[in-house]
Amino acid sequence: MSCSQFGAEQVEGGGDKLGDEIIRIRSARDPRRRMPDDQVLPPWAIRLREERTRRLWSQKITAVRLRAAADEETRAVLPAVDSIQRYIRDYEAGKHFPGDLYAELYCRAFGLTRDVLFGASSRMPDENAGLDDLLTVNQARSLTSWIRVTNISDEAIEQLAQEVSLLAETHTQKPPTLLLGDVVKTHQRIQGILRSGKQRLRQTRELYRIDTDVLSHASLLLGDLHSDDAAAAFGLTSMLYAAEAGANQAIAFSVLAKTERWRQNFAESADLARQGFECSPPTSIRILLASQEANAAALLGDIRRAHEALRRAEDARADPIVPDSGVSAWSFPRARQALFAMAVAIRSGDPDGALRSAEEADSAWASGDPWVAGTRAQVRLGACIAHIMKDDLDGALKDFAPVQTLAPEFRMATITGYTAQMDKRLHQRRFQHNAIATRIKEQIRDFDSAALSALTISEDN
Repeated sequence: MSCSQFGAEQVEGGGDKLGDEIIRIRSARDPRRRMPDDQVLPPWAIRLREERTRRLWSQKITAVRLRAAADEETRAVLPAVDSIQRYIRDYEAGKHFPGDLYAELYCRAFGLTRDVLFGASSRMPDENAGLDDLLTVNQARSLTSWIRVTNISDEAIEQLAQEVSLLAETHTQKPPTLLLGDVVKTHQRIQGILRSGKQRLRQTRELYRIDTDVLSHASLLLGDLHSDDAAAAFGLTSMLYAAEAGANQAIAFSVLAKTERWRQNFAESADLARQGFECSPPTSIRILLASQEANAAALLGDIRRAHEALRRAEDARADPIVPDSGVSAWSFPRARQALFAMAVAIRSGDPDGALRSAEEADSAWASGDPWVAGTRAQVRLGACIAHIMKDDLDGALKDFAPVQTLAPEFRMATITGYTAQMDKRLHQRRFQHNAIATRIKEQIRDFDSAALSALTISEDN
C-alpha cells in the first residue's frame, strides 16, 4: 500500500488522520500560521507527534508499540490499546505531560533518550501546574505501573549471583590473568543493566551487592598481578558499592588490607583488617581479617599486636562459622591460617615456630582440608625461609623442589614475594661461597623468569 493510500484509508475509516497530522505539525512550526500564545503546543508535544509520523505510525500503532516496549510484568497492568491511544492523543495535544512510565515506554519505542525526546527540562515538574494536572487517576496508575517497570527479572539477578559465586570458587584453579578477564566481563554486564534502564529498588540494591563482590574479586586479582594502584582503586569502589547496597563491607576491607600491605603501608593495612574484623559476619573472612592484621602488625614490628590478632583468629575459628568449599577466593581453611601464623613467626625471628606452622598446614591437608596449589607453594617457601634462617640450606633446597613444579601462570605476586625474600637472605655474606646457596639462587632466577614470561604473554593476549 502506498503512503497516499495509507492516509486515504485512515481518513475513510474514521481512524487516525496521519496526513492531516503532518500538516498540523508543519503549521505549528510555521511562524506565519502559529496559534495564539495560549494555544501553542509545548515542544515535547510537537516532538512526540513528529517522531511518530516520521515513522508513519498512526496513534493506534504507537499505542501498540508502547505496550510492546514494556516488560511482561508491566504489560499485564497497562490499560488496553484504546486507552493508551487516548493518552497519546492528549500528550500530542499538550494536555498532559507523559508520566515516568509512559515517558520510558516512548523512549524505548522510539529508541531515543529522555533528554533528546522531551528535553532536559522535562525532568522538572511545572511549578504552575494545578492539582487537576498533577493529581489525576491516570497519574496514579502511571506511578503504580512505573514502580513495577524493570529491565531485569529476579531470576536473571539470581543467575548473575550464581555466576559471581562460581568465579570466586574458581579463584584457585584458573590463572589470575584469565580469571580477571572473566571478572571484568561480569562487572561490565552488571553495569550495562544498571545504566541501560530502570530496575525495582530492591533489584538495584541487589545488583550493587553482587557487583561489590565482583569489584572486590577484581581488586584481589589485580594485587596478585602486581597492579597495586588499580587494586586499591577497585577496593575503594567495592567499599562504596557495599555501602550503597546496605551490604557487609568485610570483603572490601580484606582486599584493601592486602593491597596496603603490598604497598608497604603496614599500619594502614593492620587498621583496615581490624575494622573489617569488627564488622565481619561469622564466615571464613572473619578469620582471614584477624590473620591479615597479625601479618601487617608483624611487618610493622608490633609483635605483641600480631600475636593478639593471631589469638583472635583462633577464637574466631572456634566459634560457629558458615561452612564453605575451602577453595573460594574468600575461603580461609586451616592450612592457609597456618601460613599467616608462619609469616608472623618469620617476622618475629622464630624459624622453629615457622616450621611448626608448616607442619600444622601439612596436618590439615592430611586431615582432609582442600588442597590448593598456591597455598601449598607458599607454605613450602615459608619453610625454605625458616631453613635459611637456621643455616639449613639442604632443608631449603628440599622444600623448594616441589614448588618449582607450580605452573608459571600461577606464580603470582604472593608466590614471587616469598622467592624474593629467599634470594635476599641467600645474598647474606655468610652464604657468599656456599655452593648450595648458589644453586638455590639460580633456581629462583629461573622460577621468577618463567613467572614473568607467563605474565607478559597473558597481558599481550
